[in-house]
Amino acid sequence: MRGWIRLLLGLAGLLVADGEAAAASCRYRPGAPEAGLLVRATVLAPDKVLEHGEVRVDAGGTITCVGHCRAPGAAVLDCDGAVLSPGFINPHDHIAYAHVPPLPDRGERYAHRHEWRFGTHGHTRLETFGPTHDPRVVGWGELRFLAGGTTAIVGGAMAPGLTRNLDFADGLEGLPIRPVTYTIFPLDDLGGIERVGDCDYGPHPTSRAEVAASSAFLAHVAEGRDAAAENEFRCESSTRFDPVRHPDGGGPSQDWLLPQATLIHAVGLSPADLALVAERHASLVWSPRSNLALYGATIDIATALRLGINVALGADWLPTGSMDMNRELACARSYSRAQLGGQISDRMLWLMATRNAARATRTEAWLGSIAPGHLADLVLFDRPAGQAAVTAAVLSTPRSTLLVL
Repeated sequence: MRGWIRLLLGLAGLLVADGEAAAASCRYRPGAPEAGLLVRATVLAPDKVLEHGEVRVDAGGTITCVGHCRAPGAAVLDCDGAVLSPGFINPHDHIAYAHVPPLPDRGERYAHRHEWRFGTHGHTRLETFGPTHDPRVVGWGELRFLAGGTTAIVGGAMAPGLTRNLDFADGLEGLPIRPVTYTIFPLDDLGGIERVGDCDYGPHPTSRAEVAASSAFLAHVAEGRDAAAENEFRCESSTRFDPVRHPDGGGPSQDWLLPQATLIHAVGLSPADLALVAERHASLVWSPRSNLALYGATIDIATALRLGINVALGADWLPTGSMDMNRELACARSYSRAQLGGQISDRMLWLMATRNAARATRTEAWLGSIAPGHLADLVLFDRPAGQAAVTAAVLSTPRSTLLVL
């Protein structure tokens, strides 16, 4: 099913859209099924751009050659002028809310996520809607991502046969890993607990042993810009911060900041906190559109990158985030240019959506790069004349997405 969906998307992209022909032209020559496929295009390889490059994919869907490849008997897809990229990986979504339209921006900004979840501290409650796990609804959400070149998602729900769902065993589609662990309330604070100076949250916070036993652990941390948000990070990165077991079951503080940990949002982290993340070789997921819409602020991304932290990009959800990774890339690029003087290059943004996201989900041995031995989760983007290849990927839209493999 997944293959047919992707084929249909590719055919739709290669046809003339709204009367406008794509800049790239693709020619297809059939071959023997057992001989695989040879793709010719400008290839975004991990460390270089290969103009007039070739990628050979075997019949099992694995990349076997990058560069100039011999492929006797293989089908050939020759896309002069197109850009071949790894499929985007979205490591942060709530796809069960794909039926909720984007919320209007009324100008109200929050200091902590529980304020908009519950309407506390005099704020307006936003979350007046609920999720659905109906695969028909979730499937439309996944299809929206797939149409723009996203091939893998961590989203808390799944529909069979579309994107890879890295947090579900049934959604890995042959990926030889255990599903990643994805948690929204690692402090057991679903009910809206906010603390400053101690860790008296729920009685079942995430432990170091849980994170150590996971293939990858992605958790919402410090989603907000106040002291209560930063307090969450303190309670998850130091056993000395609050060693007390509180009477109602909260505490003590934990320390699960391990290399397989990825912190989602992390808006409330200080430069010193980010330095600890870097020291522990943990990762971050940056969701600028949703952060700016809800909090009027986002993570100190310039410091995070300067410290060498692995930063991935995530769309968050439809109500306040991006409808696809293409729009999240556009938001991140706009933020970099408007607020950071363009410090974040197009190449770095592209890496955030591909290789870095694979590293954050611990799937970098199979996904996120065009390299021999990796799975052929690939996307072809149209490329306007004179535009850098990596910029074509960063500025891509569903309309400029020619083919998803």
